[in-house]
Amino acid sequence: MERNIYNVCITVHNRDLAFDAVSSHLHEYAPHIRLRVGYPIPEYNMSVIFIVIELSNDELGAFTGKLGQFSSVSVKSTLIKK
Repeated sequence: MERNIYNVCITVHNRDLAFDAVSSHLHEYAPHIRLRVGYPIPEYNMSVIFIVIELSNDELGAFTGKLGQFSSVSVKSTLIKK
C-alpha cells in the first residue's frame, strides 16, 4: 500500500474534555508522525495541533476518523504532494 504525506490540523475546542484522549491517540501513531506542533490557547480552553504524518489513505481515514469521534475535536487533513 502506498504511503503519502499528509498535513493534519486538529482543533481541540475543550481541552478539559478531550486533550488526554487526543494525546493518547497521537502517541499510538508516533512512529508515523514526522512533525507535531501544538499551540495551547488557555484563555479559550482550546488547543490547535499541527501534524505531518506519513500513512496510507486507509490508515489516514482510521487516524482522522477516530480523532473526529472525540467530543469537542475537529480535524482537517490535506495531502502534501511529493
